[in-house]
Amino acid sequence: MPSADQRDPLISIVVPVRNAERTLDKTLEYLEALEYPRERMEIVLADGGSTDRTVEIVRQWQRRHGHLRLVQVPNCKSPGHARNAALQVARGEFILFTDGDCAPNPDWVRQMLRPFFQDERIGGVGGEVLTLRTDPENATEAYCEQVGFLSVSGRCGVTESGYFPTLAERAPHEVNGGDHSPFFATANAAFRRVAMEAIGGQFWSEPTGEDVDFCLRILERGYRLYFAREAVVRHMHRVTLESYLRQWHGYGFGHPLLVSKHAADRLELVLQLPEPVFITLPSPYKGIVHLGTFHLMHLFLAGALVAGAGATRTPAALPWRSASLALLAGSALAYFSPCLKLKPASKLLTWCKIRYLTNWAFIRGALAGTRKFGALCVEPSW
Repeated sequence: MPSADQRDPLISIVVPVRNAERTLDKTLEYLEALEYPRERMEIVLADGGSTDRTVEIVRQWQRRHGHLRLVQVPNCKSPGHARNAALQVARGEFILFTDGDCAPNPDWVRQMLRPFFQDERIGGVGGEVLTLRTDPENATEAYCEQVGFLSVSGRCGVTESGYFPTLAERAPHEVNGGDHSPFFATANAAFRRVAMEAIGGQFWSEPTGEDVDFCLRILERGYRLYFAREAVVRHMHRVTLESYLRQWHGYGFGHPLLVSKHAADRLELVLQLPEPVFITLPSPYKGIVHLGTFHLMHLFLAGALVAGAGATRTPAALPWRSASLALLAGSALAYFSPCLKLKPASKLLTWCKIRYLTNWAFIRGALAGTRKFGALCVEPSW
């Protein structure tokens, strides 16, 4: 029979916030509805220099809920920096992470803790991230919900509750923060304190990619990661396309740094077929280059333009232009065809626009990261 402390260990829920007044009341409402003893739970919010009503909202909730703590972080550099400040005061045996625009299910804590009790090798648990709509008419939110933005199911081929793979070869595709990388975003993750202490108990200070790096270091120390599908957090997504694009640009920016820090010395080409094909290329540089319909679409467009310019000088270039245009049309149709499934159909052009611009922002972010951190990273086509 487990002890009371084992059934209800002391936990800390860490929530970094910055200018979160749009969503914070809803997040705190859901956190206060968690089905877990209040005397065994603390919520630590780390404010990273908000200029809106975020701190005022936290103070209002603190007057009603004594287990709610606030840490203010001046000159905060990143969400990881804010989490580190919260970890300095967190007392829990298990540390759960979510964000100031997230809404955990009532049984979230129980579902997150269950795998830890089943296997002491588990250092981190992550749950599913779904969507909580805040504006039924907002196209960006509707797009995020329908494409499963931030969904964890399927990462590393794991669709049901179970273990994520360990790092087999430290290949770039294993550590770059993509679908084949074993990590949990801190919107919905929990870690055993002893596992965190084994890696220094701190997130890196870089502006992005801190959740991937943290999980990779947990794996490097011999712990396992476990996906708990029933531990659900709903995310209130960005409500403007501009902020959504910045988010994808930031993801891409951090990936070359992850490859530079964690990958073995190799360059990979990833052919985005129905089942991806990974090809190791001889190169003095680390990196990963994806080739899918987004990339082909632009390559065929460039070919059509070059052939079109050549056709003004020689008729022999005309067949090349025709072939390039046909290949361009085929790749564009393949790339945009998933938008045909999104509703309402009357917004097809909007869905196509969001799909294209987010993919382009992702790739541009990675190219900027490549210039800064050295490792080559060409992000995938959606």
